[in-house]
Amino acid sequence: MEFAPRFLVPVVCSFIAALFFSIPAECLLAHPGAQNSAYNSAGPDDAFQRALIALKENRLDAALEELTTAEREHPADARIRNFRGIVLVRSGRSSEAAAEYKEAIRLDPRMEDAYRNLGFLEWTEHRLDSAREALERAVELSPDDAFAHYYLGRVQLDAQRYEQAFLELKRSGVEWPSDPEFLIAAATGYLSLGQHDEARKTLLRLATLSLSTAESMHVASLLLVVHENDTAIHLIRKLNDPNARDHAPWTQFDLGLAYLLAGNYKAAVDQGHLITDVPRSVEAAPAWSLIGIAYARLDEVEPAVNALRRAAALAPGQEEHWLNLTHELMELSRYADAISATHEGLVSNPRSYALHLRLGAANLSARHYDEAERVFRDLVAAGDPLPTSYIGLAQVLLRTDRAEEAVTELAAARQKLGPNFLISYFQGLSLDRAGKRLEAISAFQDALQLNPGSAEAHLGLGKTELALGRASDATAELEEALRLSPDNVQARRLLTQAYHKAGDAKGAAKSAGSTAEAPPAAEVDLLGDFLLPQWQAPPEHAKQ
Repeated sequence: MEFAPRFLVPVVCSFIAALFFSIPAECLLAHPGAQNSAYNSAGPDDAFQRALIALKENRLDAALEELTTAEREHPADARIRNFRGIVLVRSGRSSEAAAEYKEAIRLDPRMEDAYRNLGFLEWTEHRLDSAREALERAVELSPDDAFAHYYLGRVQLDAQRYEQAFLELKRSGVEWPSDPEFLIAAATGYLSLGQHDEARKTLLRLATLSLSTAESMHVASLLLVVHENDTAIHLIRKLNDPNARDHAPWTQFDLGLAYLLAGNYKAAVDQGHLITDVPRSVEAAPAWSLIGIAYARLDEVEPAVNALRRAAALAPGQEEHWLNLTHELMELSRYADAISATHEGLVSNPRSYALHLRLGAANLSARHYDEAERVFRDLVAAGDPLPTSYIGLAQVLLRTDRAEEAVTELAAARQKLGPNFLISYFQGLSLDRAGKRLEAISAFQDALQLNPGSAEAHLGLGKTELALGRASDATAELEEALRLSPDNVQARRLLTQAYHKAGDAKGAAKSAGSTAEAPPAAEVDLLGDFLLPQWQAPPEHAKQ
């Protein structure tokens, strides 16, 4: 029994690939009429050709039976094992299919189709490493295989290897499907790479598709990142049926959060009150938090504090509400209230790292240095894996004229945690304060290697260079500090001094604007801004 001529097999393979791959068939069939003649010319006694015809007609059991016969007659033919894999996949027998593809590859290590099919199968099973390995071998064997490039791109996208993903998808030339899950992943990838224009295009395309409830919320949140606020709010409003408000409080909350992120703070307050006005609403605590943050953005002090207190009282076991309350109190320089609220929060959250850190920061700001030092040392002794408590401790030591001790603590932090911008920056400050200016210069330079865009580090380096009489080097650093932070009064004053020392009267006159004494280099906010409430997920029955 003889097989059909080999030149017919690629045409038949293309047809089977069109059945197997979930991308447009016109991308796969270069000659859509040719495969029909291949089937029409198949010999009735040829098991392999009968299998292909059965597969075309979706008679999977018959196709598998014929391929089994063909495999017995031709055990070394890799094509038979490859097609057995295709039939088994379509029959839902994925593990057996993978074994067939691997056997095809063993029989013919240059069989690109088998690598591609194995890679696709492994991708659908979310075994990304093995999928990538198989598909990379497929494109190596056949650099023009659009499908191998496309699915390699999909694998890389799922693995969040975004640069490689977009490169492979572009190489494939395959038009992207209107698949929300895929497009959401692509938009996320573009955002990760800082390609906001491409992310915006993808998200605006998504906004035109039929999306599930969960997908609508995800797309809306990403639209806010690229400042397509109106489109995001429109998506959420479509879910927020006014006639069913009591039944879908999560949509009300997400709409309020969208208003907050879009900068429409008044609307965020109003939307939050729609939730808090409902008795025993499970979203009441995050809604009060949302209201409080919106009031804070509007500079309405007492309403902000009161709302944030309500949130903490309703959900005392959730540290973020206490952190938001104490953040606002510290912004208002109400340090005693911040310390008291932090202690309240720690009663319900005694193991909260963030609240202990906030306690240290509040005591530092209140100039309660002994208490702040105790808190920060406790965190360091507990093995803080972050530099934050070390930086807090260094700030206490610098304020209490113990620069040498700060140097020692920061050196220990660097040894434990490795290179870190904040550690190097504060090492520079501490060494300069301790009079070890050459070592301070080295520390500031280390900091700038880790974060070249830090105006504070350029300022620290320039100030230290100036103190050593290196006017030219100081000028360069202080000019860069001003470029990065044009309103930095201290940098401008020091730059004027550097020009004078360098004998550059013209430069000094140009730079001498306001030379008022500036405060010391800005200290680090140990916890950052408000912790925004999380998007509320739809109930399970609403996700589709």
